[in-house]
This record gives sequence, C-alpha cells and structure tokens, in this order.
Amino acid sequence: MKIRLDRKLPSCPKLLLCTVTNAAFEVGNIRIFLYTDRGLLLGDISPDCLRLSSSEIRQKLREQACAILHPEEAGCDRDASPTRERALELLQAAQEKVKFPSAFDWWIKKFEIFSEESQEIEAARTGLSDYYVLERSRLQKILDDDRE
Repeated sequence: MKIRLDRKLPSCPKLLLCTVTNAAFEVGNIRIFLYTDRGLLLGDISPDCLRLSSSEIRQKLREQACAILHPEEAGCDRDASPTRERALELLQAAQEKVKFPSAFDWWIKKFEIFSEESQEIEAARTGLSDYYVLERSRLQKILDDDRE
C-alpha cells in the first residue's frame, strides 16, 4: 500500500471517514489517501492513523474487514454495513506493506498548495478569473451552436 498526499478541494466535506479506523475526522489542507499496490484507492486516512506503524495499519484494516464480514459481532446493522467486496479489498490490502510519504513529499505538497492558492488569489485580484469565465461561456455557446 502507498500513502499519497493531495490538495483538499473546495468541494471536499469538512468531515471524512478514516479507512483504517472508520472514525470521522476533520480534514486539513492536505488529504491523505491510501492506495493499494495495484493503484486501487481504498480511501482517506486520518492524521492519527498516519502516526501508526505499517503493521498497526494492516491490523486495523483486518479488523475493519472482520467487522464488515461479521457485523453482528461488531455491533453493526448488516443492512447498513459495506459490502463483502469491500471487506475483501481491505483484507487484500492488509497483506501489503505500507509505504509512507517522506518529509520531502510533504514539503513539495505544501509548496504546491501554496503556489496554487497564490495563483488563484492573483487571478482573482487581477480579474483574470472573470475573463476566463467569459471566454468559457463564449466557447460553450459556439459548441452548443455546432450541435444544433
């Protein structure tokens, strides 16, 4: 498994569920995703779970899979529980070693976010964002006319 970092989008909800513990957490500027070695996105990881070791994350994923497969033992409602396929995905992922992002990866992601936010602020300040909206609406009108 690999942990990847990405920018939190404006459409992202304030609270997310951690894939590892299934607990709600508040997301910061950087979203932390867990991917399998095959590139399958498993979900978000809370900052608390990021402090766990690879073996602890793998153990908690196995526990999540068991809770899905046996909801009555975990005190969950079977109808509200995720599917069996999700449990199998978690069990397969629990076999893989976790690769954490390096300090350099964190630094680069923070720099990218700062750069993107600076560009957005500058575009708004200079009015370029209004220009792009106007040009896009003109392009959309041309495309709509071509469809008719």
